[in-house]
Amino acid sequence: MSSENDLINAELGVTSEPFRASRVAELKLASYRMFAQAKKQIDLFSYDLDPRVLSDRDIEAAISRLVRRSRQSQVRMMVFETQLLQSADHRLIALMQNLSSYIHLKVVSKEYQQLPFSFYLVDDSGLIYRPNHQQLESQIYFNEKLKVRDYRKQFDEIWEQGRIASEFRTLGI
Repeated sequence: MSSENDLINAELGVTSEPFRASRVAELKLASYRMFAQAKKQIDLFSYDLDPRVLSDRDIEAAISRLVRRSRQSQVRMMVFETQLLQSADHRLIALMQNLSSYIHLKVVSKEYQQLPFSFYLVDDSGLIYRPNHQQLESQIYFNEKLKVRDYRKQFDEIWEQGRIASEFRTLGI
């Protein structure tokens, strides 16, 4: 496992050394570092947008900066169910409601509900992969274009089959 300094200095699309994380603080740091360097796109495939990691002020700010910087930026989030999210005060849900043109949420269709893993994709080279979404053990890649392409293809297929999470839409009155 690499040191925290190596992770802090990791560059999206440049650092080829893979990292491993097994604690919330490590996973938050890796997610923040990757999201903060995003130029165009973040895709999150997560059971419940893991609040321990993703409902974080710095991560929210990094995603907000991404989507406010360019009209071509987008964030797509896929979750397995929304019940827990509806009762939680998740920062990314609030951000999505404020920036609904750039941040989208869908629910995974029944056909894919058995998938045990979760992953985050950043631009064309960043990947954070958790083999079991219930555990924190993660593999982190800042420059893995082939894996990102494969996971994005899978994400796109699941996205097309997903249902828009309309329960989080805000009514503009």
